[in-house]
Amino acid sequence: MTAAATCEPPFATGLAPHAGTFPGHISPTSAKNYLGCPLRFWFEKIACVRKPVPPALHLGKAVHAALQAFHLARWRGGDDSPEAVAAAFGKAFHELERDEGPVGFDDEADREKARLDGLRMVAAYLDSPECLAGMPRAVEVPLREEIPGLSVPLAGTMDLVASDYTPVDFKSAASRPDPWGAAFDHEIQLVSYQLLIEAATGVTPPSLDLVFLVKTKVPQVIRVQSPPADTHRKRRVTALLETAVLGIAEGRFHPQPSMHCAWCRFKSGCMRWTPAMTLPGTERTLPG
Repeated sequence: MTAAATCEPPFATGLAPHAGTFPGHISPTSAKNYLGCPLRFWFEKIACVRKPVPPALHLGKAVHAALQAFHLARWRGGDDSPEAVAAAFGKAFHELERDEGPVGFDDEADREKARLDGLRMVAAYLDSPECLAGMPRAVEVPLREEIPGLSVPLAGTMDLVASDYTPVDFKSAASRPDPWGAAFDHEIQLVSYQLLIEAATGVTPPSLDLVFLVKTKVPQVIRVQSPPADTHRKRRVTALLETAVLGIAEGRFHPQPSMHCAWCRFKSGCMRWTPAMTLPGTERTLPG
């Protein structure tokens, strides 16, 4: 993708910059994680506290690796057979467990069930109408662009960019998604991808797509499409990204109580939080 000419910011976020303290860049995933709970973000990305990996997260990463192998094979003219894709899943399932584990499986039977579920999900995608049929424009290509209204570069790696420039992101899920809710939940990511594509190519994608691989008894593959963002949506998402940038820059890492706390891996550390404390078991000071 070629760089586009620099343009004047069409709007301002209204947030005051603090020169010299910014992170090097912001990604939509980091921004969403920070906005969801700044303290959880601190545990994961700054203190790098290791906890057992949830089985659903492990399974999702292995499925993602298998789809990546399939799309790359299509893009590069490699082996995209079901057998090759299944082998890519098995390799990722093992290596992720070895390198990022331990994974919180109940026992070996629970692990084997997860492995078989993943193979069925991958096979369902390959057999579905949502499976990539032609040649993609890009697969797992990182982009880093200056975005008007954002103090640091925006960086992101899209799972797939279709031939018409539609960004496609793949998600694993335990139940069938509500289309409106799914699009709203992933708005920061989807609009960020549009901003990156527009900045790099000058092209506005015709759609912003999510493809869900649903781990039901018979796996389902569901595409959720969103229209390209207008100026209002771009301004809103850019302001959210900038909020995360400034929060990280200023060291604002406080708890954000919500229903997600019920399954958070850092509940015990969170309950010991007070402003400007040093958490037991780490050598880092946690700002308030």
